[in-house]
Amino acid sequence: MEDLDEQKQANKRKADPRVQRRKVRELAREIIKEFWSDPNNAHLKRGDDNDETSVVSDEPPAVFERAKSAKSARESIQSRGGQKSSGNLPPASTIQKLALGNQKIFDEEALSMRSYIPTSSTTKFDNRKRSIFERLFAVDTDVRNGQLVKHLSDDYKDALALDVEDQAGKEEIKKMLGVAESDSPTNQTHFDPKSVKRGLIVEGAALKHILGDPVLEEMLFAVASCSESVIACRVSPIQKALLLKMVRKYVEPTPTTLAIGDGANDVGMIQEAHVGIGISGLEGQQAVNSSDFAIAQFRYLETLLLIHGRWNFMRMSKVVLFFFYKNAALVSSMMVFSVKCLHSGTTLYDSWVLSVFNFVGASMPALFMALFDRDLSRDYVMRNPEVYQSGPRKEYMSLRTFVRWVIICVVHVFTVYHFTAPPLQLGGGVTSAYKGLMGNFSSRRSVGDGEGGGLKVFGTTIFGNLVYIVTLKAVLETRSIINGEFPTFTCKKGMGEGWASRMGYTWVAISWFSVLFYIWFLYMYQLIGRSGPSSFFSFVFVTEHLFNMRSITWVVSILTPTIAIIFDVTGKVYSNIFYPTQSQIHAEIEAQERKASRKKNG
Repeated sequence: MEDLDEQKQANKRKADPRVQRRKVRELAREIIKEFWSDPNNAHLKRGDDNDETSVVSDEPPAVFERAKSAKSARESIQSRGGQKSSGNLPPASTIQKLALGNQKIFDEEALSMRSYIPTSSTTKFDNRKRSIFERLFAVDTDVRNGQLVKHLSDDYKDALALDVEDQAGKEEIKKMLGVAESDSPTNQTHFDPKSVKRGLIVEGAALKHILGDPVLEEMLFAVASCSESVIACRVSPIQKALLLKMVRKYVEPTPTTLAIGDGANDVGMIQEAHVGIGISGLEGQQAVNSSDFAIAQFRYLETLLLIHGRWNFMRMSKVVLFFFYKNAALVSSMMVFSVKCLHSGTTLYDSWVLSVFNFVGASMPALFMALFDRDLSRDYVMRNPEVYQSGPRKEYMSLRTFVRWVIICVVHVFTVYHFTAPPLQLGGGVTSAYKGLMGNFSSRRSVGDGEGGGLKVFGTTIFGNLVYIVTLKAVLETRSIINGEFPTFTCKKGMGEGWASRMGYTWVAISWFSVLFYIWFLYMYQLIGRSGPSSFFSFVFVTEHLFNMRSITWVVSILTPTIAIIFDVTGKVYSNIFYPTQSQIHAEIEAQERKASRKKNG
């Protein structure tokens, strides 16, 4: 019920935030008035301090008087119809005096007067240079928003092409490039309030009166959000959890919070956060037992976030999208066949063959991809921590990325069906040969036994091609293929690490746990069916006709996956050349660095 009440209050704030802000202002005035009315605080008041009059007097505070110059400047600009002329603007000396003359009061109105002055409309980027493909298909936000070198405006390119001496003589170019003199009036009068670094220190005794009151909580959060850092000292475990809960409540959109602690008093905070990290140390294991991840020292947090956090997010994103892709491809192929059989409900695949798809259909390659895949090395990520932005920028998991997988799924489904079914129709696999690959090698030696034109053979051929395609797709999505070392198993000494570190996991998953296991399963399925009447009996001699008597099976099993992968590779090459992501660019930079290092050491 408590969570339900909090949700209702949050919805009320979202419905009309002005009401909540009005309550915060009124409470702030009451607190300030009560503070100055206390005789114990009289010694804190300076002789020229007018903060009390701003609360108890009906006259407008002095701070609002200084905004008259900004108001007159704005009215002057509006009266000229927004022209560029600045003849009626207050002089720079007036702005400087208003902005920096009184150091006792932070005058944001005077400091923001520069925003009223008309400036040049020249920007660095020209959005008109974006192509329609960049707007629709680019995953990277810089490419989609037109912020690459090729999107630079012509004026900015001309400015970059000028010599330093030519730039010094052009005021507009100096403003555009940001190379104005430090002693110029513009720089002297401009002061950015955001450059002031603030900090907030709050004690548990103060939080005791603030937490629990929605108005005071929002006031505290407003002050804390303007600070570079917030230190809460001498707080109780429940206050730590409430502070974190306050961040999740008032920040929109809801952020992903992380809490780290080493003692029992941090358990509530760790459990309240989205990601909880416990440090095993002298204060026991309570924090570790309640956390999602455990580290030995605080300095390992950098490696946990930048290295393992980024790798795991990239791996999980690929695996989730891949499993959606392969199961959608399986179901879609049956939907395409249902059109051919007039939606009669006839099953394209055998029920037992269908049941092993989630294992032989590249599940082991996807599992190894989720365990070992790395797009960038550890050293490169530590030297370039900005690559961590690939996660917050939704590079691996976004709507555009999902649409790409949907498109390639549709392409693969139509390829696997329409490049496999037509060759098998109209007697494509009919034969009565007694010799050769399509000869009759069964024990019955009956003429026509090698035809194999039944639905079981037809559906299993399409199913096999689908298995080969999704397996190759898993290889294409793997950024770090593990080749291993040969020989993997050896009794010789001095061969380095053990067999577990020498195994080529990528190729083992593709061969033994996917393609070869699928073929082995088909032969075992047929062998069990020969034992007598059962649910396996309908598959008798299907594998023998499929692989031993039909050369058309091997032809389509080679051509169909090749054609499907050509579509995929073409799309990836086109995307990486014209619309690369930041991770792809960094991967190419790292590859060039490795190549230069090998050449230097070689």
